[in-house]
Parts: sequence; structure tokens; C-alpha cells
Amino acid sequence: MFLEPVFFDDTNTNEFRMMGNVSNKKKMGFIQAMENIVRRYSGCGFNPIGSLDIYDREIEVFHLKADVELCWDEFEDTVFEEFLKPGVDISNLQGTQLEQFLTLRVRQAIRLDNQRLAYFGNRASVDPNYDSVNGFWTVYYPNLVAKQLIPRTNTGSGNAILAGEATAMLKAVVDQADIRLKSMPASMKRINVTGSVWEAYHNDLENSGGGDAGRSMLINGEEVLYFRGMVVNPMWRWDEIATALGTPLPNYIEYVALANKVMATDVADPSAQIRVWFDDKDEKLYLKSRWKMGVDYVHNSLISVGY
Repeated sequence: MFLEPVFFDDTNTNEFRMMGNVSNKKKMGFIQAMENIVRRYSGCGFNPIGSLDIYDREIEVFHLKADVELCWDEFEDTVFEEFLKPGVDISNLQGTQLEQFLTLRVRQAIRLDNQRLAYFGNRASVDPNYDSVNGFWTVYYPNLVAKQLIPRTNTGSGNAILAGEATAMLKAVVDQADIRLKSMPASMKRINVTGSVWEAYHNDLENSGGGDAGRSMLINGEEVLYFRGMVVNPMWRWDEIATALGTPLPNYIEYVALANKVMATDVADPSAQIRVWFDDKDEKLYLKSRWKMGVDYVHNSLISVGY
């Protein structure tokens, strides 16, 4: 079972531009807009003005793995015992529904871990749950803010948001953005926020009647909030992970062009698969996976944050 669906499911494709052919490192290009090249004609001759400025960054993928084992006796005397094979094959879980359960859960875990690493990974961390990949909130955004390459609004993370503050936070993050991000169509960008910000903004809309102003819609049974025509997307996992890392009530806001964040992998790598086998000697079912993954941004002008 190849891991391509894990990387290219809706969760990832809604948040990242996917690059599936990166075996080690790959250049990402950004072509700057040109202007002020038109001059009055003053006779024969060639007088070049301006040049095409191509900005590039390099995205790198890192080797990741998942190893899981399952023993048949975990299901003895449980409601799942009926899934076990009869006789001497009772320990062989291969080909049973229990194997399907394990494979499904591993795939789901890989998807959740990839997203967690993409935003909160840090290769300098001593925690093996986070040291595989550099993430946006832990590495990229703090470094860009420190170098004054992207704007940041202080949203008072760790504190409860008072009435009206969520709307003010969103306004500040959008207003501080580079003109190149502001000028993009609303459909090409998104505002991602922690659940704490989403709920506070939802309350602001309810208190002001903003839902009637077209800033809240019900789509396929799910409530969707908008700010200045852009989707305000709740990232509930951010709350969960940031809280576990010591920041309860993380009031994070990410205003970004959809194509500016990139997740890369190598789907052509023959090792990028889930392999399952049974060892009769150990009487255990083993599952292992090997793949590559990395995230990065293309251009800092298309990012504005609050935290």
C-alpha cells in the first residue's frame, strides 16, 4: 500500500501545495512582478530597463518511519476474539479484520503526525515526536518574525480572548500584510486560526448580528466563517498540540496564500509504502513504513501572522 493517499488527502491539499517528486532537495521559484519599464520613445536605439527577478528557495525532505507490532493475545477474551483464526493459526493476524484495523489506524496516525510535524516540528528538539521536520509555528515563522521579514500581531496567546478582540486580531493581521498578499483574490488565500480564535470570532459575529451580513454560511451542514471574503478556517489540532507543548489558549492566526506553503514527499521512492508481515516464531504481526516528508514556504511576502 503506497503512501501517496496519506500525503494527498483533503487535509493536506487544502493547506499545502503538494510536491510529490522530491527525492532530496528541490528549488521553488517565485517570479517578482515587473513595473516601471515603459519609457518615452526618443529615436532609434535599444536602452534596456529592468530585469526579470527570480527568487528561489530550496525545500528538503527528510526520512521518516513508523514501526508497529501487534500480538494476537491482546484480543483473547475480548469481543474481537471472533476475528482470530482457528487452531494453530490463531496467532496469525494476517488476512484478518484485525490487520485491516491496524493498517487503517496506522495510516490515520501518519496523516495526523505529518500535519503535527508540518506546523510544530523542530529538528533541534530533543523530543522524538517533534525532531523529524522543521515546522511553521516552531521554526519558520519565529525566525521570519525575528528577522522582520514577515509582520506579526501580538494576539496574547495563553490568555482568553475578550469580546470584540478576535475581530480586532483578524483585522490587524490582514491590515499588516504585504500589498502583494492583499492584492491576491480572496479565493487564492486563507486565514487559518486556532479554535480559540475561531470560537471568539464566532461569538463576535453572533453578538453583532454579523452572520446576517454574509460572514457566516452553512455549507454541507458545517458552519463556515468569513472575514473580508476569506474563509476563516479553524485548526483545532493547533490548540491540542500547542497546549501539549505548554501554550494553553494559543491564539494563532495565519494569513497566507494557499500556494505559498509547500509539503514535499517522494511518491516514486519504492520505500514509500506500508509493509505488513507475520512472524510465526514471535507470533506477532509487524507493520513498518518508510517515507520522506518536508515543508517550507516559497516567499515571505505572502505571509502574515499573529500569535
